[in-house]
Amino acid sequence: MNIEITARHYETSERIKNYLIEEMKKLEMFDHLISSCKIILEKSKEGEMTEITLHALGKDLVSAETSDDMVKSIDLAVAKMERQLKRFKEKRYAH
Repeated sequence: MNIEITARHYETSERIKNYLIEEMKKLEMFDHLISSCKIILEKSKEGEMTEITLHALGKDLVSAETSDDMVKSIDLAVAKMERQLKRFKEKRYAH
């Protein structure tokens, strides 16, 4: 899976990048569905936001979460994406 990470108003540390890549490995069981992955990390007045966009077999799946901590935002966004991928896979391969 090709992962593209973008940071807005935020300087991403190596620790955050490595943590993000580790979290994205949770989605490897859906690797045959995913063709690309774009992640946006943004710091704003509302908090720290993580947005994940996956392109899976002709469909774009998006999950975005905002919290007071970047690691927490990453965890929430990855969990949301995992649920979306499970639903997408179930619908696609249901008989």
